Amino acid sequence: MLRLRRAAYRVAYRLLWLAAFVVPPRGRGVKAVLVHDSRVLLVRHTYGPDRWELPGGGVRRGEDPAAALRRELEEELAVDGAGAVALAVLTGPGRLRHHRMHLYRLDLPSAAVSSDPVEIADARWCEPGSLPRRLGFMVREALALADLAGSGGTS
Repeated sequence: MLRLRRAAYRVAYRLLWLAAFVVPPRGRGVKAVLVHDSRVLLVRHTYGPDRWELPGGGVRRGEDPAAALRRELEEELAVDGAGAVALAVLTGPGRLRHHRMHLYRLDLPSAAVSSDPVEIADARWCEPGSLPRRLGFMVREALALADLAGSGGTS
C-alpha cells in the first residue's frame, strides 16, 4: 500500500509539472528551517528531484502562508508549526514560472518528528556546517537568513 501511495505522489508531481505548460501554477510556497540544538532538519521527498530540502509545500488559493506552513508541517512531520517566525519572501524558479517562497524559522524543543512515509523518503538532522550533498533550491539561502552559521557544506 505504501508503494502504491508513493507512486501516486510521483505521478501527481509529474502531472502537475506537465500541466504548468498549459495552466500557470499559482506560484506560492512555504518552507521551514526547523532547528533543534543548533541542527537543522532536512527532508527528501518521495517525489520530485532527489535533493535534500527544507520541509514545506504549496500555499492553497486564499490560504495564509503561515496557515499553509502549519498544515504542511503537520502533514509531513507531525510537527506543530505554531510559533514559526517569518524570515523572508524570496522569488525563484518554480514549475516554469517564478514563484514566491515564504521562509520561516521554527525552533523545536525536541528532535522527535514523525515523518509521513508516503511523502517523506528520509528526514535527517544536520549540522549547518556539514550538510549532505544534493541540496535543494534555497536551502543555503534559508539557513543564512535563519542565522545558522556554517551553512556552507557540499552541493
